[in-house]
Amino acid sequence: MRFLSANLRILLVKKMNSNNNYDDVVFMSPGQFEYLSDTESFVFAHITFFASQMRPYKRQFKQTTQAICNKIGYSPNAVREAISSLIEKGFLKKCQALEEEEGSFHPYYDKISHRLHVGEHDYARLFARELEKTLITSKNKSKNSDGRAMTFFKVHVGQLKRNLSLLSGNSSKHVHKALILHGYLHNQHKWNVEKNRNSLQRTVPSLAKFLQWSQNTTRRVINTLKLWGIVDYKYTNGSVRFLTVRQFNTAAKTVTSLITKLCNVVQTKDHTEIVSSPEQYDRSPKSPQEATKYLQKLKSLGKI
Repeated sequence: MRFLSANLRILLVKKMNSNNNYDDVVFMSPGQFEYLSDTESFVFAHITFFASQMRPYKRQFKQTTQAICNKIGYSPNAVREAISSLIEKGFLKKCQALEEEEGSFHPYYDKISHRLHVGEHDYARLFARELEKTLITSKNKSKNSDGRAMTFFKVHVGQLKRNLSLLSGNSSKHVHKALILHGYLHNQHKWNVEKNRNSLQRTVPSLAKFLQWSQNTTRRVINTLKLWGIVDYKYTNGSVRFLTVRQFNTAAKTVTSLITKLCNVVQTKDHTEIVSSPEQYDRSPKSPQEATKYLQKLKSLGKI
């Protein structure tokens, strides 16, 4: 009877923690990219979710390398290197086993697990303190009366489980960047909707600066989100106007090529931006070759 009961508990736990759970998120803050790479940001965000909370984790993180990989979609080597770098930068620090772990029934798991606290770096400590406040406020469904020294946005790492085919080679880096940008844009777009603002507008240089990416990389990631049907935007006068930012809840298309150029949009009379052709083309091409050139020219001008 005890055996059946134990197996039933295992089945229930597996059901609750299914590998098909696409709703998993990590919390990031815009300021962290000044100090951390993309990989470090994902690893730090995942670890700090546990290490920032007194209850129930006693501000200690304990997981294996593989458990971290399963959550954030990086290779074991990438995770280990990121942890080493975060310790060196003072964002994390190693710690000893808690007293109640003595005499554990899982000695092998205890041996291979990382045990980490938040480090002494000022930003890391502020991040952990504010994240704990945010999580407590969210659980209690109350408002933070003290104000916030830091804002967070959710990055939907659970979607990596839906899109495992994209996590190989350089495409993995691009997909992780897309998750970061989507999380930021979705948070900002939601805020604008609550404040009755019609759309979210950012310049490529401003996005590139806070994410610590090149401007070309930023454009490519924006176009990938558009390819996936997650964002709609208009690009005019050097500014990207995000009309819609949807939830990331779909199987993403394979990215066969990265598009650097943002689309030019010809608007109507109310907000006119005329894209004029330097040459006048005959609208009745006389041969298939001329017709092909004419269509290519219209595409380059954003008219079709």
